[in-house]
Amino acid sequence: MTAASLRSTALDYLSLTKPRIIVLLLVPTLCAMLIAARQVAPPQPFVPLIVVTLLGGAMASGGAGAINQFIDRDIDAIMQRTRRRPIPTGRISPYKALVFGIALSAAAGLLLWLAVNPLSAALAIAGNLYYVFVY
Repeated sequence: MTAASLRSTALDYLSLTKPRIIVLLLVPTLCAMLIAARQVAPPQPFVPLIVVTLLGGAMASGGAGAINQFIDRDIDAIMQRTRRRPIPTGRISPYKALVFGIALSAAAGLLLWLAVNPLSAALAIAGNLYYVFVY
């Protein structure tokens, strides 16, 4: 695989995560964490917790985005706005997209459970399931 095709594949997998939506979720998360940090006395070293929380949230959201694109692949193929996505164009197989989404979601839950707390992991997975199966 050439460097150009490797880069192209990596960008396709990144696009499965719907990165613009991830940013919309992480900004309020960061704001809430910064506000909460002001309430803790005495102040605690906080930057590593913020980084891990944002990483876990990005992974959970990205996993949900990839699973959503797997589910919507038939609709995406006929819609003007979405027909150039990696699954409808065949650049990524539906199976690989699903495995990627599930693995990313599971890794997010594990990271949040171990490095942040079980509640954050449960909320991330619940949000993931809601987005995939309800929304």
